[in-house]
Amino acid sequence: MNARLILRWLVAPLVVAPALLALGQQAAPPPVPAPPQAPPQAAAQDKTAPPASPDKSAAIPVPLPQGTRIFLKDGNYLLVREYKIEGARVRYWSVERSAWEEIPAQLVDWDATHKGETEDAGRKKEIDEKLKEIAQHERAASLDVDTSIEAAPGVYLPDEPGLYVVANGAIASLKQDLADSHLSMKRFFIQVITPIPVVPSKRNVEMKGAHAKLRVSDPQPEFYFRTADQREPNVTLVRARVHGDTRQISEINVNVAGDAHSKENRMRLERWLVARGTYRYTIEQKLEPGEYAFIETVPEKGIDMYMWDFGVDAASAPRTKN
Repeated sequence: MNARLILRWLVAPLVVAPALLALGQQAAPPPVPAPPQAPPQAAAQDKTAPPASPDKSAAIPVPLPQGTRIFLKDGNYLLVREYKIEGARVRYWSVERSAWEEIPAQLVDWDATHKGETEDAGRKKEIDEKLKEIAQHERAASLDVDTSIEAAPGVYLPDEPGLYVVANGAIASLKQDLADSHLSMKRFFIQVITPIPVVPSKRNVEMKGAHAKLRVSDPQPEFYFRTADQREPNVTLVRARVHGDTRQISEINVNVAGDAHSKENRMRLERWLVARGTYRYTIEQKLEPGEYAFIETVPEKGIDMYMWDFGVDAASAPRTKN
């Protein structure tokens, strides 16, 4: 009996196990299929695809408009492109927000606003003149020094170096003459009497003759200086004082420390660069009849004693017919 029970206990698992396994396979839910994966080539294309192209209009730089300022009574100001007064309000285009805006006119400091507009106009004029000067220098630098320069209608500047005067539709060359430097005898005697050299000295720079040989009758001539070495000359136009048979050009005073200072009756000149080494000079005021001379100041040497002289004669009055 015991042997039979033991045999059943051993055989039962072999009979029941296949049935349980088949039952479990029938009750288990079918496996959920995995979502389809993108092909490797498509994934690679997604990673290397270029970004969307930006708006080309946003990449084009737009220059900011020139603005002006509306000053407020609280000390601040608004940067605007333009503005207009409409009754009790001020309508303006805001540079900061690129839109039309309005504020009460009573908030605006009109005195400061108008003053700022005047200053802005002055700065703009100064900038325009600087740009014009730079353009003129660039043009002059590109010209050859030997290029023919028309100093007056139908009158051309000679190619030879020198200082020329253009007057009454004609051109003439100014000649250089050597000036003399004389020590003031009055100061000389004082220095001799004084045992200690504490008296400053004075020298008069003079040219021989009461009148220059070259005469012009145009009260407002122009001058051209063509240099031999293309240097930038430092010349001054002075009016001479006639003393007997000499013309005093300059007065040089030397103080006790040895510093020299010159004193002349200078005429105001405007200088224009025409070409490399060639300069044009114009005068702001009309020249009165008298004697004149150009003097050149050389760096670290002072006044060059070789000077260009000329005289201005009064224009003859037109004759009246009887």
